[in-house]
Amino acid sequence: MAPLRAKNQTHNSRVSPYPSSTLQSPLQKTPFLILLPSLEETHEDHSVSFLNLDAKRVHRTKNALNRQLRRSRFVGSSHGWLLLLDECADPYLFEPFSCRRVSLPPKETFPHVIGVSGSAEHGFDVEYVHGARRSHVRRSVTTKELQECLVLKAILSSDPSHGNGEDYLVMAIFGCDAKVAVCKHGDSAWNDLDGKNRPYCDIICHKNRLFALSETGSVESWDFGGPLLVKTMDFHPLYICSKRVPETTCAYHDRERFSSRCYLAESCGNLLLVERHVGEFVSDNGEAVREADLLSDECSHPLVYPYKTLEFTVYRLNFMQQKLEEVESLGDNALFLGGNHSMSLPAAGTAQHPSRCKKNSIYFTDDYWERMEEDYSYGGHDVGVFSLGDRSVKPLKHLDLLHRIDPPPFWLVPNDM
Repeated sequence: MAPLRAKNQTHNSRVSPYPSSTLQSPLQKTPFLILLPSLEETHEDHSVSFLNLDAKRVHRTKNALNRQLRRSRFVGSSHGWLLLLDECADPYLFEPFSCRRVSLPPKETFPHVIGVSGSAEHGFDVEYVHGARRSHVRRSVTTKELQECLVLKAILSSDPSHGNGEDYLVMAIFGCDAKVAVCKHGDSAWNDLDGKNRPYCDIICHKNRLFALSETGSVESWDFGGPLLVKTMDFHPLYICSKRVPETTCAYHDRERFSSRCYLAESCGNLLLVERHVGEFVSDNGEAVREADLLSDECSHPLVYPYKTLEFTVYRLNFMQQKLEEVESLGDNALFLGGNHSMSLPAAGTAQHPSRCKKNSIYFTDDYWERMEEDYSYGGHDVGVFSLGDRSVKPLKHLDLLHRIDPPPFWLVPNDM
């Protein structure tokens, strides 16, 4: 893999056939890969790009959708909706196919926030509580800094367009402590779920329950089928049943060369824990190396090889036996992971709407927020397809990943699924 070079992105794209006022929901049932307009003032192209995996081409559109998104920060996609923070870091929902917008309780109502003053133009003064001792912290931050630290990820329990549109919940991992908050339709404030295993790294809804995955690998769940959210489980796996060679698995424990990210996903009625193994520095032959290995007597500043996803490991959560069981195959399904609500979809689609996704594969986008802005020449680039069959990673076709992509792309499934 050659070092990434330039900052501006280019896409082999076609002009969108959809009307300029709104992007019509497509007939196919495969997720779109969406690339939002750049946040940079000097960027020449402010269009939104939709990579259609079925048609294998990119549609670009310049309309009200762009004006809505350009100053917002993406924090999730779920049930066909985008979850975003506007230029003042206030959260909202946005349905890109109809351009419908739904406001959510403002930033001041998150459980850890004491007060916020200021403006998007001049920055904000924020007071909040932090840590187990609930210490009071005061900070002056830019809009971007406030957006980045307020909400880490958000999802929906269901599509607000369905039914009366009043029984959905929004769940978010928020704040420096990475706790979980929830709000129902019509709520004026966010409510802390008071989970015991923070910091959390992923959340998912499954069978009227919210599951939250902690960075230690434990899973908590809350039932939201009734008027109140009731905690139903605190799962701490006692052991892992791995079918892989132990030496291969242990190699990923070298934190100088590797890092990992974990996700929760539902597939065929099972709840899965998916571990993503990322090489911190990857050589041009795809091997993870230490940064010091790139130094030489002739060059004290090594060539920058960006981080890259090398492999995934999938486990099934066995709640009865309190263990994780490695999954060798996803069958005819494909997983879609990244900053979005994790999804498992039939790779074959339906008779009326066939899909061209590869079965037994994981489609992933870049969500390595900690390193995404380290260098002007890369970030947002870690996008591809992993096959559980031959354990290979391949790039997505029709997507130029030789340049920085800011903000990173993400998956969105049309809400009529």
